[in-house]
This record gives sequence, structure tokens and C-alpha cells, in this order.
Amino acid sequence: MNTLEQCRKEIIQYSRLAYARGLVTAAGGNVSMRCGDQVVITASDVSLRDVSDETLIVCDLDGKLISCPEGLRPSKETVLHLKVYRARADVTSIIHVHPPYSVGYSINDRKIPVLTASSKMKINDVPVAGYANPGSEELSGYVEKTVKSAPEYIHAIVLKAHGIIAYEKSMSSCFDIAELVEDTAHIAYISETLARK
Repeated sequence: MNTLEQCRKEIIQYSRLAYARGLVTAAGGNVSMRCGDQVVITASDVSLRDVSDETLIVCDLDGKLISCPEGLRPSKETVLHLKVYRARADVTSIIHVHPPYSVGYSINDRKIPVLTASSKMKINDVPVAGYANPGSEELSGYVEKTVKSAPEYIHAIVLKAHGIIAYEKSMSSCFDIAELVEDTAHIAYISETLARK
């Protein structure tokens, strides 16, 4: 099991990497890790490019705050993260980002086409959760239902017109899944565009 200090370091590293790789812009997205019966999560309105040890929040699996820097509040998607952790006991890391190609497919009521050899082996399918306002109980309910109904080999879902959630046993694996989902959507878009020409 990771220590709180290890969790904090990994969240900082992969939050900044997600921003640098263009998986999210501005102050969107959120990242968390489960450390035993505690969860470390990014704060609301703090860009993933600016995540630091001073901006991280710790709560329990019921959402009760354990540590929260003055002037900050937990991500509005905290309940969503907690529901995924409760639905999947094997999951310790969650990345929620807003990559454009993945979101674009969902806006057009399409699942991401899984076309490449790598995506067929590693992600296989990316279920879509219904649309609801960000931070709402309705959205966290859609996510919980989608995660629970998906096979255990599924480690990412798309939130319609919103973003993706990647969830895995380690933060590095979680990031790899998030990046691969967007890369898969991008390649599918290129393939479809070239086919039309």
C-alpha cells in the first residue's frame, strides 16, 4: 500500500503531466489516489499544472475532510471518485480529464472506435456514461452505474460531453490508460477523415 507521502508525490507528478500532455486545460480535471482508508484529491479551481503539496486535500472514503488547506475545497467531483473506489476495490488511482477527441465522439453520441492493435489489447472498449451537470449527484450516479456494469478489464469510461475517467491499480497505469484513450480517439478521427477523402 502506498503511503500518503507517496500518493501526494504521484498526484503532483501526474496532474502536471496530464496538463502538459493536453489532456486538460485551464482549471479542469481532477486526480486522486486511495491510500488505505483515506483519499488524496486535487482541490477545486486549482489547475492541474499548479498542483502542489500545499493544494492537496485528504478525506476518508465517506468524503469527510481530514486535511484541507485554508481557502481551498475538494474537487467538485470528489463524490464521483469515492463512488468509483467503492465500486472497484482493486482501484487505487483515478484521473478525470477533458481530452478533446474523446469528448468529441461522445458529443456526437458515438463510442470511441477502438481500431489500433494497442487499444484493442489494452482498453478493448470505453463505455459512455450519460450526461449530467459536472459535480452533480446525478453524474456521480451515472458513473457509478457504468463502472459497476462494466467488465473488470475495463479501466476507462467517457462522460458524455464532459471528459474521461481512467481508474487503475497504480497512478502510472491510470495515466497510461487516460493517454491511450485519447490517442485512440485521435487516431480514429484521423482514420475517418482520411477515409472520407
